[in-house]
Amino acid sequence: MDKNPQQIDKSITLPGAPVKYGARLFRPKEIIRKPDTSTSIVVDWKNSKKMSPQIPEKEDLNIIYKTTTITDGEDKGQKLDLHMNIMYHPNSPKPTKIILFIPGGGFLNCDINSSLLLVRQNLQKNNFAVAAIEYHVVGNGFYYDALDDIKDAVEFLKKNEKKYNYDINQLIVLGNSAGGYFTALYTIKNPEGIKCAIDLYGLSDLTKVGIDYDEECYKNHLTKYSTESMYIFGCQSGKGVGEDEKEAQKANPVNYVTGKEPPFLFMHGDCDQMVSSSSTLFVHKKILEKGGKSIRYVLEGDNHGKGGFDSEEMLNVIVKFINENAH
Repeated sequence: MDKNPQQIDKSITLPGAPVKYGARLFRPKEIIRKPDTSTSIVVDWKNSKKMSPQIPEKEDLNIIYKTTTITDGEDKGQKLDLHMNIMYHPNSPKPTKIILFIPGGGFLNCDINSSLLLVRQNLQKNNFAVAAIEYHVVGNGFYYDALDDIKDAVEFLKKNEKKYNYDINQLIVLGNSAGGYFTALYTIKNPEGIKCAIDLYGLSDLTKVGIDYDEECYKNHLTKYSTESMYIFGCQSGKGVGEDEKEAQKANPVNYVTGKEPPFLFMHGDCDQMVSSSSTLFVHKKILEKGGKSIRYVLEGDNHGKGGFDSEEMLNVIVKFINENAH
């Protein structure tokens, strides 16, 4: 399928997205299947008490953790500063655990100021340090550039643990949506030093982002206009993930699972209209098959990051999971 992007039904763009390259995020007309929940915990948190905004004890904003270059698009070769925001506890009697947060944004942006802010504030209140990072996105890089960015962010955190009073040996990786994808891919490929990982409604197999949706939406995701295609092949490649399965599978975290990964926690809404709920199930099931530890929650009736994803119940599950696995 090769339609003009303006003619493709149910597409959206995000603020700051490189629309000049025709990048699109596709919404389904309908969800045609619900994934198997036999290995998951099904919950309904839509009407649960919501988390309240919190003021961080201390926050260091817009740190440049890496200066690199743009590797794709019209500005290829130009300088790119990547930033990090850190919420931390300078007065904690002992170094805290540190959460590396990888924000979502459809592979089009990575807002370290607002993405999952309520969750990050409440994790900080629970005595964790939280570092949110920028990374290469569509229009200025490829998915493998982002993996390098995450690695460099971890190195930055290692060098600055005393300054921000956390223990790098208590490292947790957390991400939502596109950030959930990188949480899975990076942690599975680089498990050493990570205590546990939390993937909130992340992608996995980039050829199956629309697998739970109507046929038109599923096929749209395979075209050159999908952000996942541009992220793998380049924003001006004119190539879709449906045209090169071998290359696309190099970007699939499922293919790197060994069973020796740190414990994983997945959460996904069963009415997600941006990333098929099957996406986290693929990784979760593979980890279990290989003998690893994985817990998956399905939020009944919830869309992409909506409803119960800002509930105190969700926060409590995350905090408990971290405390049980990072020590």
